[in-house]
Amino acid sequence: MSKNEGRGSYGLRVFLLTLALSLIMGGSAALAAGPADEVKSLINEVQAILDNPALQAPDQRARKVDLVEQAAARHFNYREMAKRCLGETWDTLNQGQQDEFVKNFSGLLKASFACRLDEFTKAGVTYQPEILKPDHAEVPIVILRPNDKIPVSFRMLKEPQGWMIYDLLIEGVSLADNYRGQFARIIQGGSFQDLLKVLQARMAEECKP
Repeated sequence: MSKNEGRGSYGLRVFLLTLALSLIMGGSAALAAGPADEVKSLINEVQAILDNPALQAPDQRARKVDLVEQAAARHFNYREMAKRCLGETWDTLNQGQQDEFVKNFSGLLKASFACRLDEFTKAGVTYQPEILKPDHAEVPIVILRPNDKIPVSFRMLKEPQGWMIYDLLIEGVSLADNYRGQFARIIQGGSFQDLLKVLQARMAEECKP
């Protein structure tokens, strides 16, 4: 795979992930009855953030992104997803390295979202029946964009603070599995530090024209 092809594939996955995240990262009120109710509540809340008349001016863009990012930290388990994305490599890292990876991984997702905020305001959603297990669940939806439909399933874990998202299935493909393959190739061809450099470089390139 060429450098441009790899970047394009990675960028597409990041775009789809952040598009889905934009629909679920809202403020947290009382816990909903179940994962599907939680997702619906969050979608309504984030849509309220995006549609808020007080946040439509260009100088309010950073504030709008910040509100969504703050909400994401309460509802998306970045650390669990980062762990699954690294697979066996995660257990070979010390605490500091794990923290550094989570910081860079989540930073790339946030940067991608911030640069595509206008696209998210055009998206709608329809819901499918949830798949509920004792400690985990999947909540399938369809993201509706102009001339496009993207099936997404939110994989969620039941944690003390409520249902938390740890993976997404985009058109049937697990993002954690997809990233794990990409990250493994980078590490095998170099080192964990090389992976961090790649994430940092991609983060810096996200908003470039």
